[in-house]
Amino acid sequence: MNVRFLTEPGEVTAKWAQIAPLLAPVVERAARGEFTLDDLRRMAEEKRLMVGVCEYGNAVVMAMAFEFKHYPQYLAINIVAIGGTGLDIVATNYWDLFKQWAREAGAVHIEALCSRAMARMLNHYGFTNTYEQVRLPVEDAK
Repeated sequence: MNVRFLTEPGEVTAKWAQIAPLLAPVVERAARGEFTLDDLRRMAEEKRLMVGVCEYGNAVVMAMAFEFKHYPQYLAINIVAIGGTGLDIVATNYWDLFKQWAREAGAVHIEALCSRAMARMLNHYGFTNTYEQVRLPVEDAK
């Protein structure tokens, strides 16, 4: 298994046909209209998001889109979408390396705004709940 970041727009474009089906469930079930697959691709091609992929042979089996989030007092890496198979294997073999890379990039935290189900899964890898997000539609506001 090989893990790498797609750092150039052409790399994202070349692998997108394999990445999109892995991230589609996030868009369909969890994003709540906040972004589309096309948005993720465009943002990655514009270098507003980074995409990491796990490849087994020539096949992409897991993908993660993430961004740097600048808070007034520190930098965080925000996982926007993650999908595919083999998260336990990838986490066992590469999670410490990713955390080290995040530290070297200046990040203090890795975070994800996600569904409760994803939060439960991420708790197994050391994530803790910090906030509860609430929303109020303003469609009727005048």
